[in-house]
Amino acid sequence: MKEIVILTVSDIHGYIFPTDYQASHQDLPKGLLKIKSMIDDIKNKHEHVIVMDNGDFLQGSPLCSYLYSQLHSSKDLSDIYNKVGFDFAVIGNHEFNYGLPYLYDTLNSFNFPVLSANILKDNQPFTGHDVIYIDKSDIKIGIIGLTTQYIPNWEKPETIKALSFQSAKETASKLIQEVRAQSDIVVVCYHGGFEKDIQTGEPTELITGENEGYDLLNEVGGIDVLITGHQHREIAEKINQTEIIQPGSKGDCLGKITLNIDETTHQISSSHSEILYVKDEEPSINVEDKALKINNEVNEWLDQNITHFSTPMYVEDHFTARTKPHPLINLLNYVQMEASGADISATALFDSATGFGNDVTMRDIINNYPFPNTFNVLEVTGYDLKLALERSASYFEISNNELTVNPAFLEPKPQHFNYDMFGGLSYTLNIRQPIGERAQNILVKGKPLDIKSTYKIVINNYRSVGGGGYHMFNANQIVKEIQQEGAALIIQYLQNHSVESIPNVMDFEVVY
Repeated sequence: MKEIVILTVSDIHGYIFPTDYQASHQDLPKGLLKIKSMIDDIKNKHEHVIVMDNGDFLQGSPLCSYLYSQLHSSKDLSDIYNKVGFDFAVIGNHEFNYGLPYLYDTLNSFNFPVLSANILKDNQPFTGHDVIYIDKSDIKIGIIGLTTQYIPNWEKPETIKALSFQSAKETASKLIQEVRAQSDIVVVCYHGGFEKDIQTGEPTELITGENEGYDLLNEVGGIDVLITGHQHREIAEKINQTEIIQPGSKGDCLGKITLNIDETTHQISSSHSEILYVKDEEPSINVEDKALKINNEVNEWLDQNITHFSTPMYVEDHFTARTKPHPLINLLNYVQMEASGADISATALFDSATGFGNDVTMRDIINNYPFPNTFNVLEVTGYDLKLALERSASYFEISNNELTVNPAFLEPKPQHFNYDMFGGLSYTLNIRQPIGERAQNILVKGKPLDIKSTYKIVINNYRSVGGGGYHMFNANQIVKEIQQEGAALIIQYLQNHSVESIPNVMDFEVVY
């Protein structure tokens, strides 16, 4: 009997160090460096180990923001990745956020291949790799790397120029027979998740093609191991003899698949998958002074003072802040309106947001607006605005006569960021009414919303192409682009304006 162990991380998003960046000098049970210690320990105990990253390694943390915006290079990140000992990686959707030149520079600095079977340039994998084969003690493992095909729905066209995005399921179907013929074990690594409940097959989201994990599992035969990601879930199960794993996000845990192989038949005789969590006592590996220097630089950058508020605007409770106007959301909407000239704005309250105290630092701003969104002004009808309000209103439901969050926004992963609050409008969301009929008393500049009239609204680039279920918005409605990221837009405003006189642009209530 031969044992092969596959270790995987996914959606690290630049969380290399043991910190969530809420404060300086943290030593939390998280981060790729602590996971490296776990990987080294497993390698010491097992002879045949394969280590991989399942995508979203380039964007998503203040470290990544610093490398891109201040150093204009990801080399410090790739240097650390090269020391972890990855055998290969897979492209994630967020790899494209900073543009193709930045991505190509990163790929060229890795000492391991990055797979991309279904993202093509000139009909070839744009990374140069679609399938790789790894031999472990005469056992040949064939590995297919796939990515969610939905990227063109989120990215600006110039950041994915000349690339074509194919269905992960269809690509796997084309490759599987050849890979199966050349391999003892077939592993599919997919930076995407499950569109249906993996046990029952019931849809858990709109079937858009963003996630194809269920169909990969059930319609593409011959997969021994299916590694998934993108949804930030923690899954370790066996379905129809296929080991399935999804190892969380942001360096909180490590996925481990153990395969026991019959030495005569080279077939899997038994297998097991599990999620291993980073422990408090887990040490970080010894890293060079250069890596520690980068971490210190990032924290110094984050602790820069930006402005001073005479009155704090803390977010004490996220749910309450989504049911009535909050000063933080009013500020965000006003900044977007000022930068764009639009009369209406919409934004979400992100999970990492804590609001602002009296002294506002770069760290505070990035924690309150952590995504690299830019913004677009759309010219839409009143009918479109009504539909957008209804989409937001579907966030709520009534349970035991109490207002609560619709489970559709919690499973299979939390999606609080898909609930928007609108500035420049007055409206009521009546949750006693059926979904689709909840937005009431809608006024624009004191006048009732006219469903046939056109209005200009500023929203982030993800939302402006229908992201998050806002299918009433699309790229054809865009009339103006604001090519600044959210945090930069906020910083620019706060550095050049008094915050003491920000007008109230929000007027809504949620009733039930």
